[in-house]
Amino acid sequence: MSSLLSFFGWAVLPNYVTSIVQSVYYGITIRAGEPRPQPGTPRYARHRRRIYILVVTSYLLYTLYETFHRVQVAGDFYRALGVSPFADERTIKSRFRRLAAQHHPDKAGGAVSDSYFVYLRLAQDTLLDPVKRVAYDMYGPDMLNWGDKRTLQEFVMAGLQRSLPQYVIGLVTIVVLQFTYWSEWGRYWRYFTFAALVTLESILLTRPTALLLPWSYIPAGLQGLLGFSSKGPEFYLLPFQILTLAQRASVTLHIFISQVTPPEISKRASSAPGDRLHPQTMQKLGQLAQLSRATDGEATRLLQLGFAPFKGDREGVTALRKGMQEALVLGSVRASPGVQQAVGEVIRRKKQGKAD
Repeated sequence: MSSLLSFFGWAVLPNYVTSIVQSVYYGITIRAGEPRPQPGTPRYARHRRRIYILVVTSYLLYTLYETFHRVQVAGDFYRALGVSPFADERTIKSRFRRLAAQHHPDKAGGAVSDSYFVYLRLAQDTLLDPVKRVAYDMYGPDMLNWGDKRTLQEFVMAGLQRSLPQYVIGLVTIVVLQFTYWSEWGRYWRYFTFAALVTLESILLTRPTALLLPWSYIPAGLQGLLGFSSKGPEFYLLPFQILTLAQRASVTLHIFISQVTPPEISKRASSAPGDRLHPQTMQKLGQLAQLSRATDGEATRLLQLGFAPFKGDREGVTALRKGMQEALVLGSVRASPGVQQAVGEVIRRKKQGKAD
């Protein structure tokens, strides 16, 4: 459900938030009485492009933070026991005995305490088994539902059977979208992101080592911002947690690249090959559009200059507008072919009468 909401956010929020931020930006930076950049002008498009990239980048960082927070909230067996991923068997047993004395159903009572005690027991049994401990570090709690696997090779084969189809489908999807929907812009980074994800999982598969950082290496402000709890011995990420973050980052980056594709490239990619104009023709049309906008702006300034003497004089402005309307009507009437034909007929009759 959260993934669907995230994709919905990528589709709707950036444009909506960009419009709001751009309006607020103009309200702050443009003085009262000064004209604001209008849609369709190069200045407006440039401002919107920059604000849009800022909004999309911020949403990308928020999506990654949300995934990281969800991984931290889900927890793991090491955090439940309060030990390091490199803790030995003796430390795990000692910590379990201490927690079991606190949360044993006979002492604490209640269904919640009973289920938590079972969870602690499962954590201890998993981490004390060398094969299951390595499998847990690599694949997370999902490996507990893979049946009666006894060797590390069996766990690895089961993991490959689940991950390989996902990567094949992902690669096929990227190739199909690249040739049918996405533009060539950013193609290198799409394939690079996918290759980096495959390489990362290969490294974690051959060397399932946790990422470990002492709390002294992490600034206190950053700990509060990311919601870290320094109760444990150090901050760490297990291989399956690293892979979860990397997979979400890969999907999000593909969406991010599609969102920040320049509009002119996106339009060019979506048009049919027969509908594309020659680059020189596009350049001439762009120059013509700029000339048209400049002429329109000059006419607007001249019109405002013509109204300048009547500024504050409502009666004068009303009389001027009425005169301009009458002039436009008379000009339209005189330019009418029927009127011109009637005037020509009258002039011809007068000349004919003088001749007689």
